[in-house]
Amino acid sequence: MAYLILDIETVPLPMIDDEVELAIEKKIQSHIERTGDDPKNAESLIRSTSPYFGQVLCIGMRWLQDDGSAKDKVVCEENEEATLKSFFNIVNHPSSRGVQYVHYNGLGFDIPFLLIRAAHYGIEINNYNFKDLRRFSYKSHIDVMMYLCNWNNYNAISMDIACRSFGIPSPKEGDVKGETVAKAFEEGNIEDVNDYVMRDVEATHQLFEKVRKYIS
Repeated sequence: MAYLILDIETVPLPMIDDEVELAIEKKIQSHIERTGDDPKNAESLIRSTSPYFGQVLCIGMRWLQDDGSAKDKVVCEENEEATLKSFFNIVNHPSSRGVQYVHYNGLGFDIPFLLIRAAHYGIEINNYNFKDLRRFSYKSHIDVMMYLCNWNNYNAISMDIACRSFGIPSPKEGDVKGETVAKAFEEGNIEDVNDYVMRDVEATHQLFEKVRKYIS
């Protein structure tokens, strides 16, 4: 069995239209009132974490074979459409048909985000396993977070906390963090963004190795 461990990084979309901007503003205000977050951080978060307000910047991947060998790749093209086309060319390739996709909260965020953004451009996805988002199943997707909380979001924990609990280096300790990805992108610091996405992939891999023999 081969596995494809993946993680995405997202950034805000440019302004779409007034109605969308009004919806975003309402969400930002609601978030600030609920959390007390800084308005600038709140805006970046709201815009980046919705596939209707945000876009895919890069996708980190690790091909993992049963013999333990691994090959890493970051897909980060000149624009989102090109990045998604490159990624789904890999997913659609016959060699990818039997892989299981491994991620942390991927069913809650990464995979739906990728699917919705692909639909925006009309990108074909002919790999059924990738589109198989059934809950309570590890046939196509192994969401490590869902395994750790037994599919109960109330008990879900962040990747940072999961790593610290298992004694794994946290991917949140570098210069670029999830909340600063958009800023790094704006400054043209793509190399550090790519490094950050692969730190998340590495952490997901190490967490997966802790639990993989218990997943059936």
